[in-house]
Amino acid sequence: MFPVPFNDTQRLEALESYDVLDTGPNEALDCLTRVASAHFKCPVALVSLVDETRQWFKSGHGLEAVETDRESAFCGHTIQTNEPLVILDATRDARFSDNTLVCGSPEIRFYAGAPLITPLGFRLGTFCIIDVEAREDFSSADTATLKDFAKTAMEMLELQRRVKSHEAQPPENDCAEKARVDLFSTVAHEIRSPVAALCSSAKILESQIFGPPGDERYLEFFCMMSETAEQVVNLADRMLNFARLRTGDVEMKEELVGVRDLLGKAKRLAVMESGADGACVRIADMEHEIFVRADKVYLAQMLQNLILNALKYNDGNPEIFLNAGLSDAGVLTIDVIDSGIGMNEEGIRLALQPYAQIQQTGRKFVGGVGIGLPLVKRLIEMHGGRLAIESKENIGTKASLLLPAYRVESVRDLAVPLL
Repeated sequence: MFPVPFNDTQRLEALESYDVLDTGPNEALDCLTRVASAHFKCPVALVSLVDETRQWFKSGHGLEAVETDRESAFCGHTIQTNEPLVILDATRDARFSDNTLVCGSPEIRFYAGAPLITPLGFRLGTFCIIDVEAREDFSSADTATLKDFAKTAMEMLELQRRVKSHEAQPPENDCAEKARVDLFSTVAHEIRSPVAALCSSAKILESQIFGPPGDERYLEFFCMMSETAEQVVNLADRMLNFARLRTGDVEMKEELVGVRDLLGKAKRLAVMESGADGACVRIADMEHEIFVRADKVYLAQMLQNLILNALKYNDGNPEIFLNAGLSDAGVLTIDVIDSGIGMNEEGIRLALQPYAQIQQTGRKFVGGVGIGLPLVKRLIEMHGGRLAIESKENIGTKASLLLPAYRVESVRDLAVPLL
């Protein structure tokens, strides 16, 4: 049985999104494999894509076959990690010594492959080189060069995907132009207020209205300027992250993350940014610490955004409850529950649309750029999960992050409650 990556279902979906399987030759990739073959002095160089049952060669120099079954694919082993796989002599490697591609045509002896890694971290296949003669060595410099070939091939596939995606977009109309104008207006409004506050504080300091520097009241204005500048930076960061997600120009850095500690961190960051009373945000007691493999920064950002929304959309006395647990199927659910103003079905639909602004009858317009929930939605989907929202007007909202079971690594008993 061939090895299967822990996230193979999502990996295959990512491969399908590139719409490249069983397509015609790509001159740029063919040039790349020819150059690689000459550089490494190997008769065969391939761009191999690993689907559910086979490896298919988008570009193959020195090999007549266009595909092989996944069971015998060396590349199926390479996509298990982000690092290259080097086999100096396949006949001496227990994993491959009885492989049909070693015992029979093309009689592989030497293999070196580097994974093709998408911006979202999925390993679609490999850029590999093959020889019928075993080798004594493959240097670290050779390995680095092979990784560069793989990165270049992946960038070519990514560019092709983006071009196809752009061509599939319908021409802009008046609605698109209006949406752009509304966005510029909203962003200008969101930035103008804090920048105006910065200017006012700077003028007070410049005019020395309280006398020579040293008066404690100046310190208050320095603190205000720092907080206001941070507000602008946070807004810019959210917009940049959302833009990168829309273009696919983002990478995940996966590590083990403790959910209990993450809830505490997200609470502290959200309370600090909003200036709210931390006592209004409570974290449920957890009997176990759950560890998940995820991007810690993005996971914290998702929770922080949900908590900030809960603090923002309320009638002045927010009550927010954070909880996390595993389903019988092993799915991790992280809930952010509030007693705020809530939304109807149409409000939920709008809230998930980029740059949409929600105005409820009889309530003050809260403002915002309108990228909070769309950003959370894209980030959780990048992890193979989903965002679920339940809400009722004048009652409150429950926003849930659902992470698939394959991301849950371990569970550990806890004795100390988190405040």
